[in-house]
Amino acid sequence: MELQSGFENAMLNQQLIHGVLKRVHIYPTRFDYDDYFQEATIIYAQTYVDYCRRDGDLGRIKPYIFQKLVWRLTDMLRQEKKYHDFHSLEEFDFQRVPENESSAMLDFIDWQKLTLLEREMLQEHFIQNRPLSILAKCKNTSTRNLRYRRDRLLKKLREMEQQ
Repeated sequence: MELQSGFENAMLNQQLIHGVLKRVHIYPTRFDYDDYFQEATIIYAQTYVDYCRRDGDLGRIKPYIFQKLVWRLTDMLRQEKKYHDFHSLEEFDFQRVPENESSAMLDFIDWQKLTLLEREMLQEHFIQNRPLSILAKCKNTSTRNLRYRRDRLLKKLREMEQQ
């Protein structure tokens, strides 16, 4: 059986593909919905062809394909999340925060009194809300160490605000 027949069957069962996308919380309002739909169509065609080669019973193929699509798309979403968690900005960058918000809220900070790690932690943890566990992986340190440094940074910031 050829892959062409798998794509033809996928086009006949687009509703199943849309249902899978909805099941894994990929909605049409998402900017990359069409990309995921295309990936799901390719996976559907490959799975259809493989299933027909192994098992001739087409009565149970839809639940099998549905579950296979859910698993594969979930894996893709996990890979994407892991990639974005690791490859975020590693430099201290205030361009990610609107300038009017950052300058109004952070006027009291004396940047020369902060270490590089404290500035990075202020940006990534407090402003961007990145968890300490992810920062610890990026900085090759323990979360315990970052918790300690976070507490010291908060103490410094409170002292600067009092002045």
